[in-house]
Amino acid sequence: MALMNRMRQNTKTILLILVGAFIATIIFNWGMGGVKQTQTRGVIGEVNGDEISYDEFYNQYQSQMAQYRERSGEDPEGYQLQQLENQVFEGLVQQRLIADYIQKMNLDATNEEVVQTIFNDPPELIKNQEVFQDSAGNFNMEKYQQALNNPGADWVPVENYVRASLPYEKLDRMLKASVLVSETDTYLEYLKQNAKIKIDYLFFNATNYAKEVQAPGDTEILEHYQQHKEEYHENERRSLKYVFLETSTTSADTQRIYNEAEELLKEAKEGANFGELAKIYSQDPGSAQQDGDLGYFGRGQMVKPFEQAAFNAREGDIVGPVTSQFGVHIIKVVDKKREQGEMQVRASHILLKFEASPMTVESQREEAEYISEFAIETNLDTVAQAEGIEIQITPPFEKEAFIPGIGMEQRINRFAYRSQVGTVSPVYNTAKGFYVVEVAEVIPEHTKPLEEVRNQIINKLEEEKRMQVAKNRAKRIYEQIQQGTPLDEAAMQDSLQVKSSDLVNVSASIKGIGREPRVTGAAYALQVGEISKPVKGSRGYYLIQLIDKKDINEENYAGQKTSLLYQLINRRQNMIYNQWYTRQKEKSNIEDYRGMYF
Repeated sequence: MALMNRMRQNTKTILLILVGAFIATIIFNWGMGGVKQTQTRGVIGEVNGDEISYDEFYNQYQSQMAQYRERSGEDPEGYQLQQLENQVFEGLVQQRLIADYIQKMNLDATNEEVVQTIFNDPPELIKNQEVFQDSAGNFNMEKYQQALNNPGADWVPVENYVRASLPYEKLDRMLKASVLVSETDTYLEYLKQNAKIKIDYLFFNATNYAKEVQAPGDTEILEHYQQHKEEYHENERRSLKYVFLETSTTSADTQRIYNEAEELLKEAKEGANFGELAKIYSQDPGSAQQDGDLGYFGRGQMVKPFEQAAFNAREGDIVGPVTSQFGVHIIKVVDKKREQGEMQVRASHILLKFEASPMTVESQREEAEYISEFAIETNLDTVAQAEGIEIQITPPFEKEAFIPGIGMEQRINRFAYRSQVGTVSPVYNTAKGFYVVEVAEVIPEHTKPLEEVRNQIINKLEEEKRMQVAKNRAKRIYEQIQQGTPLDEAAMQDSLQVKSSDLVNVSASIKGIGREPRVTGAAYALQVGEISKPVKGSRGYYLIQLIDKKDINEENYAGQKTSLLYQLINRRQNMIYNQWYTRQKEKSNIEDYRGMYF
């Protein structure tokens, strides 16, 4: 049900609240429950005129932030923040597009369908509630029926959940109906994963025939340009001037961290609980909540300074501070043992990272604020001259795309695309530091003129001609082989050498060739000893002789066929859903106002 889960994910939170309220009524003597909504403060997007409120977005954004903290043990920052923001916005867009489609296709649940589901086939969410399970944790229909027949129970939240989820199941079934996986499909998938080939081959490298190719003339270049103009179309692009202040650690920050490490080392040696100190102070999210425990490790598994300190210490020793690329460590050696002749150490540690102090960060923020305010009144060039600051310029970039030199900073990208040339930004705080930017250039959407792409076209036409020469050479050699000339003798006429591959999987990369599906596919279709016709690759043409073939094991295939079938079904279901959803987005009017808030 992977597809179903994806379609439900954006409404599930609200519905869980409703059902949660219902479950609470059962646990608390069939009482009542409810949910209050906050007042909308603004609009952050629209989908076909349906507004996405700022509050709705913000609540889900905070929920995603909390989940991220729970998973990683630290706050998201920089690119992670943007990813969370994009995921939440995309989820809200998806939710509305699916709801629109359900309404348009009249997939809403009828009263009869809701009743049938509640009484005879309750959703998994209900079945998984402990109050409806037996001592073994299995759903107990008798308990459930007793609850249904209880006149004091309020089933409206469950009805709302079923009424909301059934349309998604209908859409799910509708999309799945187009997914077909045949016996041939599963066989080919197994073959791709398990069949192996060994080949000899001649490679006719197109690059080697450059001298035999005539440069294209003006008429040929113009004709290609006119026939392929869409290839030379460019969307609007913009570039930025910017000042970057890195949130770097000062010498005072470094000394502060060493001082903290010395204090922690002293506390630990004086008998403080090492595990509690790790939970409170360690900045290693992977081990801090396990009392700093890193488990057993051998030589070569840790960074060198850490390894040397841990292996040189005795069992029970607490050593440090030890400096590594990750920061400063206080290490407690818990145990030592030999395993298969190799020494293993079990250690716990407290990690203090080299990070700028709040005072340092605030100082850099104030400097960035000064630069921004000064530049808004004048421009970045004036500030740079007055303050001796380096200004950098980005190459042109597209909307919502990576900004060369800055990165995936969508707040900055949005500023660039909603501002005029010469507009200076406020300060942008990122994971790396502080940016102040100024829109330097706007390049409108256009088709590149012929003169700008002339060399590009010449290179493309010459490559096509070289490939044609390679094909002709391969064809000539193939014809000689067909007349009885051995492969190696025919190769000598073109100063080529027969090369051999190892026994490799048909979907694997071949040494000297790379990943060439057409080559491996053509090879597998041959009989052992047979030589192929010229096969086109990405860099030239090949003649292939099949030396060995390891066909699939039919008994193993029979055992894995069902598993492969489900893998292919899931893969195609996801593909069908993605294609369907992309079409819905392309047909819809989606407005994104996040730039006004972030």
